[in-house]
Amino acid sequence: MSDMSEYLGVFLDEAEEQVQVLDDGLLRLEKDPDNKELIQEIFRAAHSLKSASAAMGFTTMSQLTHAAENILEKIRSDEMMPDSAVIDTLLTAVDALKSIKDAIRSGQSDEHDIADLLSLLQSACSAAPKDAPVVEQPIQEPESTAAQRETDDPSNQESIHEVQICLSADCEMKSMRAQVVFCALERVGKILRVTPSREEISENWLGREFSVIVSVRGGEVLLHDIFSHISEIDSYEIESDPRLKDAGPAARDKTPGEISTLAKKVESDQTIRVSVSRLDSLMNLVGELVIDRTRVTQLGQELEAKYGNIEIVDSLRETARHMARIVGDLQEEVMKTRLLPIAQLFRRFPRMVRDLAQKVGKDIDIVLEGEDTELDRSVIEEMVDPLSHLLRNSIDHGIESPEERLRAGKTAKGNIRLVARQEENHVIIEVVDDGKGMDVEKIKASALARGVISETEAATLSQEATLQLIFASGLSTAEKVSDLSGRGVGMDVVKNNVTRLHGTVRVKTEPGKGSTLAIRLPLTLAISQALLVAEERATVAIPLVYVVETTRVPRDTVKSVNGRHVITFRDRVLPLVSLNQVLGRTSGVVECGGGQVRIVVVRSGNKDMGIMVDNLLGEQEIVLKPLGTALGDIAGMSGATILGNGTVAMVVDVAGLIEHTGINAATTKAWKFVGSDAEEAVQYIQ
Repeated sequence: MSDMSEYLGVFLDEAEEQVQVLDDGLLRLEKDPDNKELIQEIFRAAHSLKSASAAMGFTTMSQLTHAAENILEKIRSDEMMPDSAVIDTLLTAVDALKSIKDAIRSGQSDEHDIADLLSLLQSACSAAPKDAPVVEQPIQEPESTAAQRETDDPSNQESIHEVQICLSADCEMKSMRAQVVFCALERVGKILRVTPSREEISENWLGREFSVIVSVRGGEVLLHDIFSHISEIDSYEIESDPRLKDAGPAARDKTPGEISTLAKKVESDQTIRVSVSRLDSLMNLVGELVIDRTRVTQLGQELEAKYGNIEIVDSLRETARHMARIVGDLQEEVMKTRLLPIAQLFRRFPRMVRDLAQKVGKDIDIVLEGEDTELDRSVIEEMVDPLSHLLRNSIDHGIESPEERLRAGKTAKGNIRLVARQEENHVIIEVVDDGKGMDVEKIKASALARGVISETEAATLSQEATLQLIFASGLSTAEKVSDLSGRGVGMDVVKNNVTRLHGTVRVKTEPGKGSTLAIRLPLTLAISQALLVAEERATVAIPLVYVVETTRVPRDTVKSVNGRHVITFRDRVLPLVSLNQVLGRTSGVVECGGGQVRIVVVRSGNKDMGIMVDNLLGEQEIVLKPLGTALGDIAGMSGATILGNGTVAMVVDVAGLIEHTGINAATTKAWKFVGSDAEEAVQYIQ
């Protein structure tokens, strides 16, 4: 194990992929038990995991995977049907593999008590019908190659081949990768010789090329199929022994040269694994470059205004333009490296939906759409809990029981769609069910009973605003509390997590037909567009995603209601807040001249607010810096950014400002450094 410790990270990454293939594949197989290609895919994943774990010395994982592989072999050879009971047993083994993998990743031993599970797997394997037809099926080849078996392969009898293998240059675990090749070949034949020897390869071998002489049934077609499914192989070449044993008439019709020469190059994926921390560090550095780019551009403008269009200013301006292009391209490329297919998120949920549906006695199918849509890695991680809560809610409250669905003229099986798509710089994630929909009046009554809204508010709430009440803490319309939901503590988690990601949630429902909950998220959180506004000597950034419009209104239209400034705007009452108030100073009305008040209208969810500002400075790309411990949490502020002139600007937390209009004492600290030089403010921001 000590010799292989340096390869542990790569092994765990590959184990994660193989376990996910098993999990996803078994769920698909339950719905499509006759899919031979799928069975083969699952079998290969189990076989690869068994081989890799054995090579790394993780005996428990290897034994468990081997026991599962035995069942898969019987399914593959048509000796066993993958019914729900068999799938349940295999999924139990997959859960145990996940636990073992997680234990290894956390530095613990892989030694788990799997005796009962091994007995369960062995019992399931021995329970296969004895009279079931046995089909000789070493490895299922693709249909395209199966059609060419008679012409491309002399026969299905034993033949000897030498395979020259060259591993990818970026293969980090060359010794283990070679062991995977040996295990794959021994599964279908007998290895006669390895050069260099297997002993040399197993002892910290750092080479790339080795050769294997193997005796197999199935010939070159079988070998091509094996090697096309082993990763990190740059190329391989197969030389067939002209002295084929019992080659048959098909072979005698060909010359030795035609039989012995068949080579295939495999294009390697020119990819490398990079740690998440390194990507985060790279994004931080790009963020600093974005700040410097803005600073250089601004310096050029200031020098031009002061000295005119002289040669050195022209040179600086040209350099600034070139720098802006390069930094922009670099920023885009780095952001792309942080993007992952949303499949990384979605593939967690089919198993959860299956298990929870069984638990509540419902038959529910989940369909994933738009899995290739890309989203920032950090956003994906934060969306696991919100989507889990939404799916639990759909399973428990949305989808009816099979009996209820049949009475309503629906199919007994309910359907949930998890959909993703990109719209400009945002990603939309929807949870759509075909259940009974939401009862708007029931939601309103529950909110009234819990004091979330008043009688007056209830009388004037629109349907959209009423549906937003499901996100209020403690609110639930469930008639009884279950293990899945009913305590009113799930949907507020959804709203809080999405809001923290600068996203929004919208709800649509149609009684008897179902509901849709749509989450709108920014592609990335690291660098974003903001509207810069001024208040006296302070510059403040408002994230552009929240800005609805900017306007001016006469001063005398601003009224005071219960100590709050409001205006009637587009036939509705719009609450107002001034930047001075947000930053802990006066809460008076701010005039921008001519008896006018300039207002930035912002929106979070279905709630609007007007922010009174002294001046608009324009849009700018900003890099959000979190506030340090010296300031702590500041009501209405999500962080700070450094402007092109080197000064600090606070960034407004629009969602928090709308939800919690109170100003805490920490904001007075913020006022002390807003507008100051960045180096003076370093103690406040990270």
